[in-house]
This record gives sequence, C-alpha cells and structure tokens, in this order.
Amino acid sequence: MARQHKKMLWLLAALLPLPLAYTFHTVEREPTSRSNAAAKNGVRKQSESGMALLPEGVFLMGSPRPGPADQRPVHRVGLKSFRLDITLVTNREFENFIDETGYLTTAEKRGWSLLFDRKSGRWDEAAGVCWRHPTGANSSLVGKDDYPVVHVSWFDAMAYATWAGKRLSSEAEYEYAARGGLSDAPFPWGRELTPENQMQANYWQGKFPLTNLGQDGFLGVAPVKSFPANRFGLFDIAGNVACWCADWYGADSYGSGGARSGSGPDTGTERVLRGGSWISQSEKGGGLQVSDRDHAPPTATNDYVGFRCARDGKPLVK
Repeated sequence: MARQHKKMLWLLAALLPLPLAYTFHTVEREPTSRSNAAAKNGVRKQSESGMALLPEGVFLMGSPRPGPADQRPVHRVGLKSFRLDITLVTNREFENFIDETGYLTTAEKRGWSLLFDRKSGRWDEAAGVCWRHPTGANSSLVGKDDYPVVHVSWFDAMAYATWAGKRLSSEAEYEYAARGGLSDAPFPWGRELTPENQMQANYWQGKFPLTNLGQDGFLGVAPVKSFPANRFGLFDIAGNVACWCADWYGADSYGSGGARSGSGPDTGTERVLRGGSWISQSEKGGGLQVSDRDHAPPTATNDYVGFRCARDGKPLVK
C-alpha cells in the first residue's frame, strides 16, 4: 500500500483507543495445535489449474527517488520460472480447505477481527467477525463464493498454501508478477491510473477515510475477475485485497546482500503485504503501484487483506 495510506493508518492508530494500535504492534507465536495443522487430513494433490506460468527473467525491483526509502535502491533481480494463482484465493476455495482439515483461523480462535466502519472512518475490533462472517457477526458468505477470502492471518494463508501443495510468493516474485513484463510503468496495466478513463482496479476514490465515491462500482471487496487482468493474465494483482507474501519485512532489505536474488530478511517481526486493496487511495495511485510495499504482524486480520498462492515452475511429475 502507498506511503500516504500507510501514514494515515499509523496516524489513526495513534489517535484511536488501544485496540487498533495494539493490533498493529503485537506478534503472537505461530499456532501449533493439532487442529491447526494444515496436513491434518493430508496435503491436497498439487494442481496447476488456475495458475499462470511466469517465465524466468530479470527485472529492476523498487522505485527511484523520490520514492519511499524502503523501496530503494532500485536493484536488479533474477528469478526462475514460477506459477502464481491467477486470482486471489476465494471464499469457495478457502471453505474447501476448512471442510477437509477442520482448521480454525486466527480470528476464529481470537473471537474478533478488524472491521472498517464507514460511518466513523476507523477500524474496530468486531466480535464474531472472521472469514465466515466478513462484514459483521451475523453476516454470511451467501452470494460471495467468488469474493476473495479476508480476515485471514499470515499463518492462515500459510496453512492453506501447504494444504494446497503450494506456497506464498516471495515479495520479489509478487513485484515481478505485478509488472507483467512492463519495464518502466508504475501500474500493472501501464503508465496511467485510469487509461481512457477506464477503471482498472478496485480502490478508494475520494477523501479517505470518510468519503468513497465508488466510481469503480464497489465500496468494499469485489468479486475476483471484476477488472482486467495484466499481461501475465493475473487478476487483482493491484487493488481489491492486499496479499500476504512469504518474506519478513525489512525497511532496509533492498540494500542487503540477498536483494539481487530476491531473498528477503532471515528474521523480523512483520510480514510483507503487497498489491494494495480497496482502501488504497486514488491520489497518485497510492498502494496500486507495482513497487509499493506494506507490512503487518503475521497475526493481523482485517477486511482488506487476503492472499494468493505460488509454486515453482517445474512441471508436475505425472
């Protein structure tokens, strides 16, 4: 998400009561209970269905000055071929995982998740909210099978990926995928936020956090494939729901020795988020740009973060 959006979140956290600020700063241990073992009923047979094969390549990662410091320096990264889900993981797909494993998500065990209140323009610890009840304790997934799953932590995303025989993408893989083969374009679709006045993603139009004009047709999460795919055939690679990545976040990681190989830090307290979301602000395309980074504790859950999965590009053994 964009630097401006990130500053707004931290400002809100500083001004609001304890719950929001607490959520952004606490880190819990990874769940280890038997009910939360992704392989409880075995790992699902690997499938390449619904995945795009991205070619091996070299690209320039990051943004030059005056881009945010944690997006610098721009550096050359070489990646092997890999596959990436063409869409965000949907409620239907996540429900299949739950049905097979009996897994309990972080929000379900905790009893609440962060939910954005459009009237107050703030996030609240909403009791009973989880992936099954995404907009309120009494809400349901009826008619939302093809919406991206939200209120999932990094641990939940990892559990699903393991069950599916996949993994989370690295941060470098995500940026490479978002760029879609375009070498010098700030957005996955090109140089302009709205080419020919056509909306390309689900994001916040208006003055955040109280006025969303909904010019893209949505005031919150949208069904997958509601907007055009990029040149790699990936939908919602920017906007709609931000994605957990495998990497630890490091503000200075781009200057590290492993940066050229696309490797993130070995340790940390927060995990990388990529892609922006429906609350990314439209001013200058904040949060939607291919180099934009965000981060959160791995236990964080809310209504604008989900995930998609990756796997190595080698063909499956038949």
